[in-house]
Amino acid sequence: MNKSTPLVITISLIQIFDILIHAGTNQIEIIRILSNVIILLWLAISASGKLNLKFSLVPLAFYLFLNIIFLAQNGLTNPQQGGELRIILFVLVISTVLFSGVYIKKQCQR
Repeated sequence: MNKSTPLVITISLIQIFDILIHAGTNQIEIIRILSNVIILLWLAISASGKLNLKFSLVPLAFYLFLNIIFLAQNGLTNPQQGGELRIILFVLVISTVLFSGVYIKKQCQR
């Protein structure tokens, strides 16, 4: 097993969990799901070894950009949850970015 495999699995599970939350709560937010798919595709290509490391920051930056656009369009709170702060969004996005940063760093050290 590659040293980065646990990170790839963790990041992938975060993305799948995020998609399942949207589907399970009937709150399909295309821009957020697209950001999840971008990360999943990036991980699949990266794990296969067919990706230039210089390119690794692009999908992560696009993921962040899409989530920032989502927040700009929809606000920091969720009216469908009584106006509560989007804490799950922040936890998932921050976790994705942190784990992805560690993954990219490990890939650069190979």
